[in-house]
Amino acid sequence: MALRSARKDLIGRANLLPRLAMLFLTLTLLLTSTATHAGVGLRPVTSGMKNEIGFGLSYGIKLDKDALFWGYAPDYVRVLSEKFLLNLSLAYDEETETKDGSESVTETWTPSVMIGYQLSSVVAIGGGFGHGIIDNKNGAGWESVKFGDDASVAVAGAASLWSKGRHGLSLSLSLEYNISDSQASVSTDLGYALGF
Repeated sequence: MALRSARKDLIGRANLLPRLAMLFLTLTLLLTSTATHAGVGLRPVTSGMKNEIGFGLSYGIKLDKDALFWGYAPDYVRVLSEKFLLNLSLAYDEETETKDGSESVTETWTPSVMIGYQLSSVVAIGGGFGHGIIDNKNGAGWESVKFGDDASVAVAGAASLWSKGRHGLSLSLSLEYNISDSQASVSTDLGYALGF
């Protein structure tokens, strides 16, 4: 009887640990959601689904200058194996930089690819690459970005906040480094996904 009770208590504690880890990750992501770049994103795939299409909203700042970001990104996620994910996205972001009392605004479209790894059914991590393809600085018009002029790499973590059937909401946090400009940023993204 005592052995059965101890075993039941141990199983209860084992089930509690992933929930506490998920709560900790979600709170961390929410508390650090003051910075972003919409270029690269990630999310865990809805359980039981091999494909997802989704849409995410982002907000934040660059780490080394006074610049705020907001953006959005439609994306596609494909389950490559039991644990690995492929995330493709096309992000729009708008950066507003304040310098010497004046503001400049740059809009950019950035396709990206990220390989993710599902740590559990609700948590994923990954790394990826994005490259700005066209931009519009201070309303001067959309221009082509030459290859290598707006390349970024990123690492990310994501947590599923809610899922029901084919629908899901997730929150991600990524650290992005723009190779071309030698600038770092942190991004948070709240995303909706439809699995199929």
